[in-house]
Amino acid sequence: MDIWQWVQDIDPELRRGGQQRLADLIRRIPSATVDDHHDRVDALAPEALALAKASGLPWVEVFVRHWHLQSRVLHRCQGEMALGEAVALVDYAHGEAARGCPQAVCTVQDLAACYSRVDGPGWARERADVSRETLARIDPTWPCFTCISCEYSGALREQGDPQAALEFLDAQQKQLVAAGLGRERTSLLSERIACLIDLGRIDDALAACEDAIANGRREESQRRARQIDLVRIYARLGRGFDACRHLPVPEDILPTPSHYESYTDALVQLVRIGAWPNDVALGRLLQRFIARLRLNGSHRLPFDIAAAAADLALGRGSPAVAALHLAAMERLAARLHRPAGASERLAALRLSLETALKQPPQDRPGDPEERLRACADASAAEPDDPALARSHAAALLDLDFAREAADLLERHVDAHPDDDAAVDLLEAAYRNAEDDDRHRALGERLLASDDPARQRRGRWVSARRLTRAREWDAANRLLARLAEDPADAVHARLIHANNARHQRDWPTVLRLVDEALQLQPDLGMGTPDWNRMVAATFLGAWDRVRHSAARLRMLIEGDGPIDLRWELCRIRVEHPSGKRQDLYATRTGPVTARLLQISRIDQPQRLFDRVVFDPNPLGSHEDDDGQPVYLYAEIDPLHRAEYRAFTVDGAHPGDAALTDLRRVAQAHRGSFQVQSGDRYRVTSPAGEERPGLYAFAAFPSDADLRAASDALAAVVAGLADPLVWPDLAAAAGDDARAEQHRELARAWTL
Repeated sequence: MDIWQWVQDIDPELRRGGQQRLADLIRRIPSATVDDHHDRVDALAPEALALAKASGLPWVEVFVRHWHLQSRVLHRCQGEMALGEAVALVDYAHGEAARGCPQAVCTVQDLAACYSRVDGPGWARERADVSRETLARIDPTWPCFTCISCEYSGALREQGDPQAALEFLDAQQKQLVAAGLGRERTSLLSERIACLIDLGRIDDALAACEDAIANGRREESQRRARQIDLVRIYARLGRGFDACRHLPVPEDILPTPSHYESYTDALVQLVRIGAWPNDVALGRLLQRFIARLRLNGSHRLPFDIAAAAADLALGRGSPAVAALHLAAMERLAARLHRPAGASERLAALRLSLETALKQPPQDRPGDPEERLRACADASAAEPDDPALARSHAAALLDLDFAREAADLLERHVDAHPDDDAAVDLLEAAYRNAEDDDRHRALGERLLASDDPARQRRGRWVSARRLTRAREWDAANRLLARLAEDPADAVHARLIHANNARHQRDWPTVLRLVDEALQLQPDLGMGTPDWNRMVAATFLGAWDRVRHSAARLRMLIEGDGPIDLRWELCRIRVEHPSGKRQDLYATRTGPVTARLLQISRIDQPQRLFDRVVFDPNPLGSHEDDDGQPVYLYAEIDPLHRAEYRAFTVDGAHPGDAALTDLRRVAQAHRGSFQVQSGDRYRVTSPAGEERPGLYAFAAFPSDADLRAASDALAAVVAGLADPLVWPDLAAAAGDDARAEQHRELARAWTL
């Protein structure tokens, strides 16, 4: 059964029934999942599930729950914490209420993958069995045929037989070809690459990876996965420069734990060939991977990464760090379903660590890992010394061993309950470890104290926890209480203002920052003023925008609205579909910009919209003159220009005609922007290849589209080869030209 055809069919049915929001959500959730926007999945899925249940739509309920699990399990590697939901969904999808649901088979993949995330080799036999049983019930025409095939191949690899996995993939590809679905072979390429790397067939792996990049899936997660594969392959070929050129930055990897294993392998291989430093930064990154996976209830993956991290730590002379990894591995090994070589790896690491600990400490002044070793030794020698315990915990936190720091500090605070500095460190450890339960308990314990000072500390602890959990209203109530104390009046207001900004409560943001500035006129410049300018811009309080701008040494003359022409920048917008796009813009004020680039034409057009952006840059690149072009995230539109955009496609008309086409668009208050590059080619009905042009033309909603279409036609009238814009002609009411352009597009396969 074609699952996506079912989605196509139910969309208009939902919209006719007044369920526009649910129709939007069942499109946005899969898109956000495959693009690694998992915070959005978590925000959208509960709403979609509630709407599906309220409408009595069990198939839609299965769809939403399945895609939420895809995000949680396949992308974020949630194991035990998602296992209950995976089992429950299989039962529900195969029960009477959801009988015949086209995604019932997909829920089996969710469960198989979940077991793999807990302990891949340990559950490999069961994963292979359930995949084999499921494949027996479907055929290559099912979209999940390739998904379940990859599950079976992965299970064979985890059982230690990549050759059998590769032969199985070859057989599945033959079935696809026989069914006339040879194009679907690209969905098997990720597994093929993994098999070939495991087999040491690196040149073949490179060919498969290049095939996947050229012809495979284009989602953000897949794009990053193939980048990492390229790094792993190039490093094994000794091509360090090429490998480093393709390595994604850690910030793009951290939100998606499904990349951790391959990214770790890539870094290990780069270190092996001397193309990447084996340093403290690498140790911190791998520890963040391990901590995230442990939090998610995964056991085998963090065990394997901890083993690699321990070897690297020993290699750079940091046995104290290696000892921490060994302790984590021992705890993880106890939870594995089957040992599958874990005992041997632990024994080998213990032996290596024993040898390393016999070596004298290295002379590395200021090195955080050597400081950890010194602090651990000192704390062990004098376990009752509060200062040494705090130093030890701080050294652990500095290296991202937050869970270990929390365990140490809990024991210390139990013995020294009045050590306020240790309580502050303990909260930081809970926060960094994302241990919400213990963080909550700490706040409640302090609030229950008879000591007003400890109650105040409890309010701060609880307010910070609630803020991190995005429980804004509860956090803000505590902050309002804290603001009553003169000692906390300014700081509590500023934290409350920052929360209100996340809630888009602009009057509250402006009021709170104004009050903070009244209480402390010499308040340091920075975030408060930027928050104030954002809020004041939305509210039209331009005097406050100018005042904060002046505090930040941005002189803006005059009064009233600010709409200037400053530097070029880029703005990251989010379309109703959930897709994000970075668009060129000109900055018009401290926190405003006007979009200059035609956006996706399958979404409401954003050209010339004036937007308010978050002033914290997401990144930058240099223009042709070496000047930085900063990227900012849109907060919300300030003014919508209401443009419509259309495609123009065909043979390239030459530079002179292209200039005339741009002039036509400008004459109708629009814009003509080329999207294609020099490599774009079109083929005539006679089979002759020509340089091609693919462009967008955008016009305001009140433009005379018929006149614009006629003017474009006049430019290309004398050309030997066609340019077509059927959608623009149809919108202009010119049915004859629209049909003529459609016929030309078919003839030229545009």
